[in-house]
This record gives sequence, C-alpha cells and structure tokens, in this order.
Amino acid sequence: MTYGTNNSHAISIRDIPTSVQPESILMVDPSNYSPYHTGVATKRTAKKQNNAPLGCLAGIFILILLSGLLLFNKAKIEETLKNTQFFEQFKPKESTQDKKPEPKVEPIAQSQDSKPKEVPSSPVTLPQTTPAKATESEKSPKPSATPENAPQTTPKEQPKQRAPATVPKEKQDQTKDRSLYFMQLTEDGSLIRTKVNRSIKVSDSPLFDVLQSLLAGPTETEKKRGLISVIPPGSRLLSATVKNGIAYLNFNDAFQFNSYGVEGYTAQLKQVVWTATEFSTVQGVQILIEGKSLMYLGGEGIRVDRPLTRESF
Repeated sequence: MTYGTNNSHAISIRDIPTSVQPESILMVDPSNYSPYHTGVATKRTAKKQNNAPLGCLAGIFILILLSGLLLFNKAKIEETLKNTQFFEQFKPKESTQDKKPEPKVEPIAQSQDSKPKEVPSSPVTLPQTTPAKATESEKSPKPSATPENAPQTTPKEQPKQRAPATVPKEKQDQTKDRSLYFMQLTEDGSLIRTKVNRSIKVSDSPLFDVLQSLLAGPTETEKKRGLISVIPPGSRLLSATVKNGIAYLNFNDAFQFNSYGVEGYTAQLKQVVWTATEFSTVQGVQILIEGKSLMYLGGEGIRVDRPLTRESF
C-alpha cells in the first residue's frame, strides 16, 4: 500500500518504523508526511510509556502514607468519632428494630409450647390413681366395725396418761395439819405447855419435818400470842428413826445446854416428847446426843438414859 500521487513522494508501509502505532499513522497527513514527523511521534509515545510506571509508584506511595497516618492516629480518630457519636446515629435504628420483635415473639412461642406439654401429663396420671383408690374403698366397707372400736380405745388411754401427770403436782402441794408444842409464860413466871397446829408438807419423813419445824421456833403471829420455845438456840436434829414404838432422836451438842435451869430442861424435853408422841406410831422418845445415849442431860441431873413418855413428867 502506498500514499501520495507523485512517485517521488510515494511512501510504503514498510518504510514506516514499527514503533509508530496505527493511531499515529492515521493522524499523519500523507501529503505533508516526512521523516521529521515520524520522529516526533515516536518521542511522544516513548514519553507516555516511561511516565506510566512513575505514576503507579507515586499512587502506591501516597496510599502507604495515608495508611501510616491512619495507624498512628487510630486512637485519636476513634475518640473523635465516639465524642461526635458518629456510629450511634446508625446503630440504634437497627438494634431497636431487631430487638423489639424478638423478645415478644420468642417467649410467647416457648410458653405456648411448655404449657401443653405439662397439661396432658397430669390428666393421664389422675385416672390411673383414682381406680386404685376406688378398689380399696370397695374392700374397706366390709370391716366397718373396726373404725367404731378405734375411737373407743383412744379416750380410754388419754385419761390414763393425764392422771399420773397431775398426781406429782398434788403431792407437792399436799399439806397436813400437825400439832406442835410451845411454852407460854404466865403472870407468876411459870411455863405452861401450849399446843399449836401447823400445815406441813407431806413427805416420806413426817416426824423429822415436824421436829424441824419445832426447832425453828414460833412464828410472828404465835409470838404475839405470848408463845416461846425453851429449846436451846443452835439445836439441830441430826436423825430421827422409829423402832417398836420408840422414836430415837439424835441431836447435836447444843441441845444439852439450857440457860433456864431445871425448868428449862424440863420444858424443852416436854416440847419434844409431846410433839413426837402426837404420831400414833410413837409411844416414847429416846434422846441421843451426837449418836450417844447420856445418863443425865445438863448439870441438873435430869435422866435421859431411858425412853421418855408423857407420864415421865
């Protein structure tokens, strides 16, 4: 293929350099084409090809710088975004729409599923138990006499248990009137034996309890009546036993010293003998001092080596 009209200016495709692109060839006017124009076209294309890799490198370098700045200033950027509430403008819209329907729909479906599962199980068990009870009830009417006997036995057992519970309380509160003897001074100075009744608690040793009350002396009301005790102060009863109608009364040493003389010894012995012989089982009294029998009581010569009775005075 040739261009031009004159044979002298005719150019063939073979004469065009290979580096020249077809686009540059089309832009050349064949009437004005010369080797100068072809050189300029080749230089322009070469510059474009050389600038292309430089532009890519520059773009990559800029991206690296931007990424580095973002990494170093990541914390500051996050703080500014949080302070400006940039992300919160988008989150609540989605979260509220997603969260509201979920709790409303799911628990309702679970509750509906759970209730019917429990309901059928309960009625299934009820009919199984009811016939079993019915069969037992049918068998029970035959021994109808047994329930009638049961209530009759229970009231009989209850009073038996209650009776012993009240008995010890009554024993503790039980008292009995006992006779004690004190002395009373007359206008002429003589001593007269006087009987006094006292309520004393019931015990297993009534004689010992009555003599202990005698040694305690008269009460305030009895003193107002002029009653006194001639038994020496500090006298104590150590033991009291009864054998064959004789009461053996063991006193301490203080019992043998009386400051009133013969009348005082006689009066204290009368108080003891008359009080002890009030018991039907006692006919006489044997006086002992610290477990020993003495011939005489005190220095006045009152004999106590044998049992004393009311007739001894």
